[in-house]
Amino acid sequence: MTLHARSVVTAAGVSEEIFDEVLDRVIQSGDVKIWKAQEIANELQRNELRTSGLDKQTRPNESAMGIGYGKVVLLGEHSVVYGRHAIAVPIPITVRALIEDREEGIVLMIPRWGVEYELAGNVTERRSFERPAGVILDKLGLSNRGMCIEVFPDVPRSMGLGGSAAIAVAIVRALDRHYQIGLSDEDVNRLAYESEKIAHGSPSGLDNTLACYAKPLVFRPGDPPLVELLNIRKPIPAVIGITGHEGLTAKTVGRVREAWQQDKKLYERIFDEIDTLVLSAVKAIQDEDIKALGELMNVNHGMLNALQVSTPELEQLVEIARKNGALGAKLTGGGGGGSIIAVCDGATEPVISAIKDAGFQAISVNLGATLDGS
Repeated sequence: MTLHARSVVTAAGVSEEIFDEVLDRVIQSGDVKIWKAQEIANELQRNELRTSGLDKQTRPNESAMGIGYGKVVLLGEHSVVYGRHAIAVPIPITVRALIEDREEGIVLMIPRWGVEYELAGNVTERRSFERPAGVILDKLGLSNRGMCIEVFPDVPRSMGLGGSAAIAVAIVRALDRHYQIGLSDEDVNRLAYESEKIAHGSPSGLDNTLACYAKPLVFRPGDPPLVELLNIRKPIPAVIGITGHEGLTAKTVGRVREAWQQDKKLYERIFDEIDTLVLSAVKAIQDEDIKALGELMNVNHGMLNALQVSTPELEQLVEIARKNGALGAKLTGGGGGGSIIAVCDGATEPVISAIKDAGFQAISVNLGATLDGS
């Protein structure tokens, strides 16, 4: 169905700028026809919708959808896996999921990514990409229900912005709403963490916590983890620069773990130094000292580069951001590709323009601004 729909939207002559939005809505409408794709494209163009995602007024069954938020890590990625603190902030880029009944079988559809497959009922027969969603269904006792899980991701895939965790949270919340299970936020977060463990091996729990609660946090893993709200009194202007090259978190986390096992004393010292930066950054944010925050981010990026999780593209983006007015810039997330986060003192346009001129993508965000919940 997904491949057919993509062919239909292509045949309708839909422009690249709104292709994903049209594809999502054609599939939701049930009329996978050229005329329908053209009708939707015309509507989107009239309303001046762009690639930031579907407007809430155009999303069908909005109240039934589950939502998970993307995130950026300001400081502390990788060291957080080893019990240190990290600062992370949600961003207004989401993943939404919707459940529809079907007679039998469980189908997962992500139209924007061309994904459509039926989950194997037998756990031992599931392929690697089926297992994160499968573990959620198993733990909720829903593996024998017939359903279609449709996922609408605005968070770009494998770009260090918490996309997999946002998908997990969105699916759990959609299942909760559709089957009226009555899950608490703690339940949602716990189930999303189980999914993340399948996807990434040894996650810290940071991504799923941000995707679930959508609040700026100081986080430290543990049993239970330390989760403290971070009060950002005045939203911080920032830019997310996206390389377009996928960074696989499991791979970079595994690389750091191998190095840590070879020389634990050295790497524990590095993680302690990163932790000191994180705690200093908490104070800088509370003091509204964005210049100090930026300097701490710059140092943190240098340490992440030393951990060999940066790439030439990430280094280029960091350099562009700093040269065009960013107070601080660093990679965000697992690295190995993905994205950077740059904080600015006021206008973000010079940084965005410079990044786009270099052939990369850029998004302006206000870190700490109130997000619409779901």
